[in-house]
Amino acid sequence: MARRRLRAGRLGFIYEGTFWQATIYKGRNRDTAWYSIIDKDWPKIRAVYEAWLAPDNFDAAGNARQRLSFMMESALA
Repeated sequence: MARRRLRAGRLGFIYEGTFWQATIYKGRNRDTAWYSIIDKDWPKIRAVYEAWLAPDNFDAAGNARQRLSFMMESALA
């Protein structure tokens, strides 16, 4: 679950909590983790996405010059 939280955080999502035994799938209980982006944060997050996706953020080989996670941390701090 920790890797999923890191991925979601890199994309601007905030971990809200876990619903334990939220559903039964193939005869087993499954937990559901909830993440959110709220409307007041969206303009900052959108600006980060647009800056990260800008052509000048990528080199000739298609590699990003700046990491999305670093840009997101800076914007949401």
